[in-house]
Amino acid sequence: MPANIAATVALIASQIGAPVPVDVAPVVAPAVTAKAVSAAAPVSGSIHATGTLSGNGFMHCSAPQNGTGWMNGSIHLSASLPVFGPDGVHGYVPVTGYAFLSGSCQQGSGGFVTGSAHVSGTGTLYGRDGKRAGTARLDGTVFVSQYVNQYAWVNQFVSLNGWFTADPSAK
Repeated sequence: MPANIAATVALIASQIGAPVPVDVAPVVAPAVTAKAVSAAAPVSGSIHATGTLSGNGFMHCSAPQNGTGWMNGSIHLSASLPVFGPDGVHGYVPVTGYAFLSGSCQQGSGGFVTGSAHVSGTGTLYGRDGKRAGTARLDGTVFVSQYVNQYAWVNQFVSLNGWFTADPSAK
């Protein structure tokens, strides 16, 4: 009887409680091993974030009493924007910038101002497992156009683009 048939007969006999022939080598099933599957490392790539920048500050109006003049000032804008990047990385990136605003005004009543700010920031993004995955950088320009008094409150929607750089050691 060939060896593989004898081994099969011996295996069946042992399962049903029948005596196993002595001249047949015992059958040993190969051990099953589990391989650990590691999560793929995050990949660097472009990112996008939206949110609302906020800030406030004083504006200076150079108009004479009951006259028209020019108003200007700078407002510090900031926000912490949610970012979702490649391969499920996520986090918040703090961004800041100064809006330089100017426009016409009337003494004591304010005026309409316009201006822009370059905003940027860097923050850490995390993988689905909660571990640090890399660094994100956002930057862009926001335009402001609104009526202000001598004290300006700015809440401006922003849409920023940037880049995520994966940590080489992140897995």
